[in-house]
Amino acid sequence: MKPYDGRIPACGVFCGGCPMYLKEKKPCPGAEINKARCEKCKTFHLCCEGRGIVHCYECKTFPCFKFKRFSKNWEKYGQNFIGNQQRLKESGADGFLKYFNSLSEMDGSH
Repeated sequence: MKPYDGRIPACGVFCGGCPMYLKEKKPCPGAEINKARCEKCKTFHLCCEGRGIVHCYECKTFPCFKFKRFSKNWEKYGQNFIGNQQRLKESGADGFLKYFNSLSEMDGSH
């Protein structure tokens, strides 16, 4: 994990723990800078935008089948997206980032 203080995408990934962000060659700069990638995400961003919400937890049908399937695929990267959404709901974006950045500090891999 690496520290990250930018925008949190609709799906609730902590970019500092995303394998694309952690790549050594041509890493993703994160959702804050790589808005084009996140805002074209048909699975979550466009779905949320169409419903007038920012994050998936705000949706009446959360967690939908699509979200559950996507979330399951990310467990191997140490991210529980349903848990991430719950943390966003309870702590807000600042609390979410503070929590995960404290984990990245304890991780010591940055």
